[in-house]
Amino acid sequence: MNMKINSIEIKDISGGYLKANIEKEQHIKTLPCLSVVQSLNGYYEIALGKNKPVCTQEGGVFIAPAGVKQDIIHHNGINEFMKAQWVFMNVTINDFFTFEDVFDMPVTLSSKDSESLSELILAIRTTNSTCQKYIAAYQIVEFLIAHSKIKDTIMNNTAAQIKKYISQHYAENITIKALSDIAFCSVPNLYRIFQKYFHLSPHNYINKFRLEKASVLLENSTASISSIAEEVGFEDAAYFSKLFKNNFSVSPQKYRENALLLQIKK
Repeated sequence: MNMKINSIEIKDISGGYLKANIEKEQHIKTLPCLSVVQSLNGYYEIALGKNKPVCTQEGGVFIAPAGVKQDIIHHNGINEFMKAQWVFMNVTINDFFTFEDVFDMPVTLSSKDSESLSELILAIRTTNSTCQKYIAAYQIVEFLIAHSKIKDTIMNNTAAQIKKYISQHYAENITIKALSDIAFCSVPNLYRIFQKYFHLSPHNYINKFRLEKASVLLENSTASISSIAEEVGFEDAAYFSKLFKNNFSVSPQKYRENALLLQIKK
């Protein structure tokens, strides 16, 4: 499908760094942002969604779309430690679509293909200049576009509007009627839209989005499990914990403990 790109907007740019003895430690997460992660010493074993795991080269990168489960296993390099850096960002195309809506990206890129990324990621995570950070981020997006292809099927405006509505109202009680009103369609047609573009029922898609938000809060806040459940739209904390474990293979508490352990080792 041909699509003319008229504008690109980048928000929520952040960078990070890891140096630790972390051999075979596993981290399962879903992030609400595009991730570009480079292994500088050692390598990653990475599986996205239900796909089989692949490995990065030392110096290579993996690229993870927003909203896709990442099953990561860390592997040390020489001197028994792993060193890595990354950048997270949200990219909007033509004022409406996310980068992931428009492009199919490779899961990994070789160390040779990734050489130009190293200094750009370093700049984002170390500079105090907002301008320099955005310059580097746009260069990374340009790099990703050059190594990606436009999807054969891009979600239509109706599906994109539904996605936007859920992202803004996920903490509320979203009804099927509200979604069908947003989409200006019948309930049966609404379900067809969800299956075509999201491959989930409306209920399951909303819960998936809520769990992604909860995983970020578990990593970055000290709020209780029940408070986080309520904040992302779950009235029943026990039901939230059950869904979370089904999705991430660990309980919310264990997920938080694993994330804290990784932060301590950085």
